[in-house]
Amino acid sequence: MNEWITKWQEFLNQNPVLNVVERQQTLALHDTSPEELATNEVFWSKVRDSFPKPDGVINLNNGAVSSGPFVVEKAFTSYYALINTSPSYYIWKVMENGRELIRDGLARLINSSAEEIAILRNTTEALNNVIFGISLQKGDEVVACKQDYAKTVSSWKQRELRDGILIKWIEIDGTESNEDIIAKYVSAFTSKTKFLSLTHVINWNGQVLPVEAIIKEAKKKNIKVMLDAAHSFGVLETDVKKLDCDYFTTALHKWLSGPIPSGLLYIKKELIAETWPLASSNTPLSENIRKFEELSIQLLPNVLGLGYAIEFHLHVGRPYKEERLRFLRNFWVNQICKLPGISFKTPLNEEQNLVMVNLSLQGWEPLALETELLNTYQIHVGSVLWDKMEGIRVTVNIYTHPADIQKFVEALVKITSKQLDLVNHEN
Repeated sequence: MNEWITKWQEFLNQNPVLNVVERQQTLALHDTSPEELATNEVFWSKVRDSFPKPDGVINLNNGAVSSGPFVVEKAFTSYYALINTSPSYYIWKVMENGRELIRDGLARLINSSAEEIAILRNTTEALNNVIFGISLQKGDEVVACKQDYAKTVSSWKQRELRDGILIKWIEIDGTESNEDIIAKYVSAFTSKTKFLSLTHVINWNGQVLPVEAIIKEAKKKNIKVMLDAAHSFGVLETDVKKLDCDYFTTALHKWLSGPIPSGLLYIKKELIAETWPLASSNTPLSENIRKFEELSIQLLPNVLGLGYAIEFHLHVGRPYKEERLRFLRNFWVNQICKLPGISFKTPLNEEQNLVMVNLSLQGWEPLALETELLNTYQIHVGSVLWDKMEGIRVTVNIYTHPADIQKFVEALVKITSKQLDLVNHEN
């Protein structure tokens, strides 16, 4: 990636009007292991200083969308202001020249060719290009999970209703071992299964699925595979060649901390021609991945802002981000796991979970608990109202201060104490 950073610097130097951000080099201490650096508060305070801070509310819902560092924010706002002075000139004559460089940088992050990468607006758009773009006939079967992302589920249901294909749904509830998960998927495969829709990290509870093993089983039966990596890309190792997935989708405004919104679609080179673009194209059966980007005017500040996000991501270091997130998750989970009435919809072993955790409190509906945390303690979490996953979802990020996490722990202690007092009074 050093070669890419050099090219990025050259591009900015060649386009002074775009070289508007002072890029802070927040480098990981590469002579220190990720495990050792995970507890180095001096280093992570420098990382935190690179991000904006929420005003008055502690943000523990970073799984939905992440903040971008100041360099990404400044790039986006500066580029948008620049475009607004002469839109067509700066969009097509200046900023468009950087798209291929960004495409190359994203490709390097997932070990693919740039000719297999489309830059889109979000994961949903990437998913729908695949779901509605692959050729399936009436009676063909697709295996998917009822706990996949909501738009994945609704899109497959729409395709099923429209074309008469059959979706074979599996279900998970957060209690299964990896072996159980593999067995559920494999048992759903039949001679009619043409496609597997697979999620790397379940967004409702943060459960990391054994996707490499599942994909291997699918390949034995010549089943094509789409991997939704919205909640793994940027923190877990991501190598599409190693995974051997045919299609790969992700958000770039989550763990990469890119501009909001931004997304990525990967398609194996040999499958591009047979995959129809969601938006119309003059050459819909072309082998050119760019046919998926024919969306007329696009928000180029988002695309070029990705360059700063990629650079920042490389400066911190993916393995270092991963271990820091594990440390912060354990920091709060280990303190509250024995509180009365607390239960988890997330497996908490290292293999099956990284950072997002779904928990519930006896006597509290998820939305009510979310509201109590926000109104009384100024702590923002997400409530989950999805089948088998009801609870609140708590997600820290590399810019989350341990002191803020401790305030969340203390809030839960107070809430559970009051709940216990109420139960004892009623008895």
